[in-house]
Amino acid sequence: MHLKSYLSFLLVGIALLFSTSCNHTFSPKAPFEQQLVVYSVLLTDRDIQFVRVYTNYDVSGFDPFQNKSDTPVTGAQVVITGPHGSYTLKDTLLTRPDTSRYKSPISAYAGRWRAEPGQTYKLTVDAPGIGTTSASVVTPSLSQTKYWYSIDILDDPDNYKGTSSVGAYTGLLQSTKGFSFQLVIEYLVLTPAGWKTESIEVPVWASSNFAYVGYPSVYKVYFYAGGVYSKDIYTRTLQRVYKLYAGSKLTFQRIMFRFLQLDQNWWNYYSTVRKFQDPLSIRLDEPDFTNLSNGYGLFGALTVDSLEHTYPPEFPYNR
Repeated sequence: MHLKSYLSFLLVGIALLFSTSCNHTFSPKAPFEQQLVVYSVLLTDRDIQFVRVYTNYDVSGFDPFQNKSDTPVTGAQVVITGPHGSYTLKDTLLTRPDTSRYKSPISAYAGRWRAEPGQTYKLTVDAPGIGTTSASVVTPSLSQTKYWYSIDILDDPDNYKGTSSVGAYTGLLQSTKGFSFQLVIEYLVLTPAGWKTESIEVPVWASSNFAYVGYPSVYKVYFYAGGVYSKDIYTRTLQRVYKLYAGSKLTFQRIMFRFLQLDQNWWNYYSTVRKFQDPLSIRLDEPDFTNLSNGYGLFGALTVDSLEHTYPPEFPYNR
C-alpha cells in the first residue's frame, strides 16, 4: 500500500505540473533591459574623431524596424585616452544621408585630434541614469614595405605595351587583421571661382557608362595586402574625368594607392555581422560581437597607409 500511495501522489503531481504549465504561453522575447550601445572607429587620416552613444529599444511585436524614433544618449561624458593624454568629446549633430527610417540628424560626440598608428586608445562612456562602459583598441601600425606593381602604366596608359594591370602591395604587421584598398586620382580643375582640387576613386569594375560600379571589399590578412586594377578600368576612369570637365582646364596631380587596415576589434565585428563572409552556409543562430565592458557596440580603428605617384607635367590627359 505504501508503494501504491507513493505512485499515486507522483502521478497526481505530474498531472498538476502539466496543467499548470499549460496556463503560460511561450514568448521568444526576454524581458527588456536597457543597455548602452556605442560605436566608434578611430581613423588615422583625419583630425576629428566621432563616438555615437545610444541605447537599445523595445518594440511591441518582433520586427525591430517598427521603431521609427532614434534613441541617442545626450549629456554623457565621453573620454578617449591615448599616448598624449585624454580627449573629452562634445555633443554634435551630423547630417543624416538616409532618412528613409529616421528623420532626425545623427547625434554624436566629436573631438578634434588625430589618432596615431601603432598606439593604444581607451574609450570611457559615462551616461547618467543608464550606466558606464569602456573599451580599448590598438591602431594598426604602418607598413615598412610598400611597392607599386607595373607603375609605368600610370603615366601613359594608352601607349603602354606591357602588363594589363596596375596595383600595389604591402607587408602588414600583426595588429592588422583585415584590409581593403583604394586607388584614388587627384586632379585640379579650373572653375569660375578658380582652381579646385577634386578626386575620384577608380572602381574595380564598371559598366560602359559607369552607371554600375564595384569597389574592393574587406579581406582577411595573411602575410600581405594589396590589389590590382585593369589598365582598361584605369584608362576609362581618366576618360570619364576628361569628359566630365569638357572645355575646362584640367591638371592631373597625383594618384594614391590607399591601404585601409582594420584592427582586431573591427575585423571581428565585420566578420560577425557579415556572417563570416560565407555565402554557402545557413546560420540558425545570430551571433553578436561587442568589445565593450558593458552594453553593445564597437570601439575599433582604421589605419590608412598609402603609396603616392606624381603625374608628370606632360601627362596626356592634362588639358
